[in-house]
Amino acid sequence: MAARVDEVARRVDQLSRGLREAGLRLTHQRLEIVRVIAADETHPDVETVYRAVRERVPTISLDTVYRTLATLAERGLILRVLFTPGPARYDANPARHHHFVCTHCGLIRDVENADLDAIRPTAEVARIGRCDAISVQFRGVCAPCQSREATTA
Repeated sequence: MAARVDEVARRVDQLSRGLREAGLRLTHQRLEIVRVIAADETHPDVETVYRAVRERVPTISLDTVYRTLATLAERGLILRVLFTPGPARYDANPARHHHFVCTHCGLIRDVENADLDAIRPTAEVARIGRCDAISVQFRGVCAPCQSREATTA
């Protein structure tokens, strides 16, 4: 699933600036990594980004992809998400949002909802410590997995 063209362009610009501000040259390889992560709304893992970039840049190294995504995550330009067992996945959507995670296939999709954004920390949370962010995660079975379950039942 790809992001809208205007949103991808905005993300590419923001991520490119972030790499330059981190003191890194915006090489052709890094730019391709940025383009892939900016356009992919599926929360890809490093291997997925690597395979996509490798189609256009066959000489790219897996290490370059790891280091570039790590730099972007360290600078807060993308999120490193650990919603499912297995490798970390990356989210380039900077807008406030939440997630639906399929417990069968690992699909992760963004959920944007003003009611969820309005959730505030409870008094119990305040006693534990300062809350800097709230993220809601829905876990369940996505529609395609439900369809597969229905046909095999």
